[in-house]
Amino acid sequence: MTEMEPYRDAPALPRDAALREFSLFGEPAEVARVLSQVGVPCLVLAATGEIVAASSVLPLARDALVGRHVSQVYGLAKPLRMGDGAVDVVYRRPGGARVPAQLIPLCTLDSGELIVLVNDGSPFRDAEAHRFERTPYAVFRLDIQGVIRFANPEAARTLGLPRDALCGTRLAAHFRPSDGGPVQRAILRCIEDTEGDAMVAVTIAIPVPDDADRQFELVMTPDPAPNGQLLGVIAVIQSRTLESARDEIRRIALDPAIGGWRAKLDRILEQIRRLIPFEHAVFGIYGNDVSLFRAIAVRPEGVELWPARWMDLPPTIRAFLDSGRTWVDEIGAFVRENMPEPGNEVVRCYQDLGIEASVTLPVTRADGYSSALSLCSRQPGAYGERHLEMLRTLDLEPVLMRFEKERDDERAEFADSLRRKVMAAASLRHAADEIIVQLSQHFSWEHVALYRVNRQDNRFEVVTQHSLAPAYALPADYKQPTDKGMLGATLAQGCLLAVDDIGNPIYAQHGYGGPKRPLRSAMTVPIHLNGRIRWLLDVESSVSHAFKGPDIDDLMQIIASLEEGLAQHLLSQTKQSLMAETEQAVVFVGREGAVIEMNRVATDMLGAEPRRGRSQTESPSITDYAIAGDEATLGVLTSSFTVKRERIELLDSTGQPRSVLATRTDLDPSLDMSIWFFTDIADLGWARDLRYLRETVAEVARQTRTSLSLACSLTSQTVLLHDDARQGTPADVVAAQAQDLSQRIVAEIGKADITFERLAGASESRRRTRATHGDVELGARLQEVVTALPARDQRRIALTNHSPSRDGPTVSGDSQALSAAFRSMIDYLLRCRNADDARVTIDLDTGPDGCEIRFGLSEEQMWESDPPVHAVPDDALLNAERAAHDGASIAITQIQETVIDHGGALVTDPPLSDAPPQAYESVTPPWRAFTLILPLRAG
Repeated sequence: MTEMEPYRDAPALPRDAALREFSLFGEPAEVARVLSQVGVPCLVLAATGEIVAASSVLPLARDALVGRHVSQVYGLAKPLRMGDGAVDVVYRRPGGARVPAQLIPLCTLDSGELIVLVNDGSPFRDAEAHRFERTPYAVFRLDIQGVIRFANPEAARTLGLPRDALCGTRLAAHFRPSDGGPVQRAILRCIEDTEGDAMVAVTIAIPVPDDADRQFELVMTPDPAPNGQLLGVIAVIQSRTLESARDEIRRIALDPAIGGWRAKLDRILEQIRRLIPFEHAVFGIYGNDVSLFRAIAVRPEGVELWPARWMDLPPTIRAFLDSGRTWVDEIGAFVRENMPEPGNEVVRCYQDLGIEASVTLPVTRADGYSSALSLCSRQPGAYGERHLEMLRTLDLEPVLMRFEKERDDERAEFADSLRRKVMAAASLRHAADEIIVQLSQHFSWEHVALYRVNRQDNRFEVVTQHSLAPAYALPADYKQPTDKGMLGATLAQGCLLAVDDIGNPIYAQHGYGGPKRPLRSAMTVPIHLNGRIRWLLDVESSVSHAFKGPDIDDLMQIIASLEEGLAQHLLSQTKQSLMAETEQAVVFVGREGAVIEMNRVATDMLGAEPRRGRSQTESPSITDYAIAGDEATLGVLTSSFTVKRERIELLDSTGQPRSVLATRTDLDPSLDMSIWFFTDIADLGWARDLRYLRETVAEVARQTRTSLSLACSLTSQTVLLHDDARQGTPADVVAAQAQDLSQRIVAEIGKADITFERLAGASESRRRTRATHGDVELGARLQEVVTALPARDQRRIALTNHSPSRDGPTVSGDSQALSAAFRSMIDYLLRCRNADDARVTIDLDTGPDGCEIRFGLSEEQMWESDPPVHAVPDDALLNAERAAHDGASIAITQIQETVIDHGGALVTDPPLSDAPPQAYESVTPPWRAFTLILPLRAG
């Protein structure tokens, strides 16, 4: 059947048809002429489909239309009829270019001819060609045979020919002969695309006289008509020189906007592909001195054929890389020549993809080969030395090294993310569920399980597991004795164990057992907590020898990171428990004194609000809780030395003084932090705190200088007894005096332990039967008391005798009791002096009322104007300590009694209070001077 036969079979339109009302009168040629004058492009068709007249405004000449069948010109498949609407067609212009158009049946003539309106696409194609004229790229329109029908000025410049000489020639003829086939195949792929949206790229070379061929990329896309019929192919030539590609690769590698090294590798492979065609690319890393290989990026196909683990490499690969001729013309021949042992897994991956040729760019470091990029083709002999040099010229090695570094950073970040997950986990069980899945995905392991070591019941228990298939999984309640199997061997040896081939006696099995599963290799790793194995990680694979050295190294780094996270989690939990349960106030303080953290007890005791006008954004300082003017407490809080159970007074949360014991622990200097422990004295059970009791006793004992000094003075008087014996004093008298001195020395030494005296209620031990009064020369007695003191104290005492007698006035009294009173006041004033140049002054004089002795301090002494604020806790032991300090510092009661026994008077500055002591008021005031007035001896 010819293309005109549909019109022959169609019946003629009857004159009385329904469209008669749209008929026109006149001859077809005349109608066409009239329509041409008004600019209407139209055809006049006979009932058979023959063109009997045509408008002169059509792009095709009238002679090329009249007398021809419409299907011959426009390729119609069925007759045109009124009511069909617009019909999309394609026709050829005189130059051979295909042009879209629309034929619209308009009306009929009274003679039966059909007038068809022609909506031509030529103006739109011309407008598009005009835009192509101004593009900076070389643009061609090709027909389906690859013949150039249009070329813009840039295309003529690129190919070095006039535009007229290009049109009508095949595009492939302007490149190397070897490029003709790829170009024609690319055109066919565009034409065969049924969707009309394919884009095909092919690398070409344009010969340049007296120079190397210039590399270009030819990108082609279909050029469809509105009805989907293909008009041809649009081709664009883009320059792809090595220099521009290298610059683009460098830009991609350094572009931070491109996320991750894998996305950058994809972009770089696109650049490489424009220069070196390939069907398959593999970027992998070497391990164990090029004995292992692991593919870490596979593009763009065959990902499923490359396992995500380490694979053994033949020993000849190292020599292949060392040779520098790292391309393979035909893989089968290469394997037969270089790999005597068949069945290598890496080779099998290539063969399963149908790869026939490859070229490899190895990355070389100081310690050898670290990685490689391989481009592969299914065409034998596709690569040679020229392609390897092109890869080297692209300066890819630094880029691939950078990708290696980013991958190492990803592994380190993965390990650190697991550590952080463990540290912050509210439940270690839930964290383990997530970590096991992440480990399985990261290493592509078929089965991963975590066992808990239950030492109480001597068994291993499954905590969690993850398997890629149900056949690999263990029973949920699986248990195993701690002395059995591979787990038991790992626990006993305390190190990683691996089985390369389960059930093969050639390899160590380490007691591997358990349920029967389709697994070939296994590895168990201990996980420590607080110095002992707490869990065991069990990893298993369906292939033998799955666990290679680099994977083991990576896993051990991850385990170390997990153990660090577990230790920090344990410390965090321990800290939270101790901070919550301790009865002490715990305050973390920076070295500069800023309060960083408090526990609940500290917040309740001291409060957390800033003091002394600090803003709400400022952290309070530990010194903010000291009482204003309490220099002793400030000295403790700001001390650079160790603080161990010092009693200080702080302001509590209500602003009231509170007496506490303070201890500071300094952490590692790099942490820049200390910890204060405050113990509320009011809440302590002192009967149970023997350590504090010992410290109290030691502190009070240091204040017993009076009794010890008096004992020393009495001991020096025993020498005088020997002089009396030589001068003829009766022996019984000397013996009685010696016995009396001995008793008094023992009594004073016993009184040195003032703590036990006060706490046991033995204060009356200071009292003894008053001796018979005799003449006492006060000047000489004072001199003896001063001489009995240590030399350092003697230098701080100024004794002035204003009386006429060299030995001072004489009184009637007990010389020992007076000496004890003198020594107690002198010792007290020595301790109270707080200026280095202050001296204790003793002035002896006589007056109308008797003998007057004044004990005071020099004018340089600085006294506090306001008494310190003290906490008043309900603490009987502390009250006892205060009273003991009173007795150890100055025996004021004994001095008063001695003065009364001698009929004298005691005047103190400030005066003595008549009210009985109350609690802490028993603490002695800061007395500045004592004046004793004694009556002179009668006669």
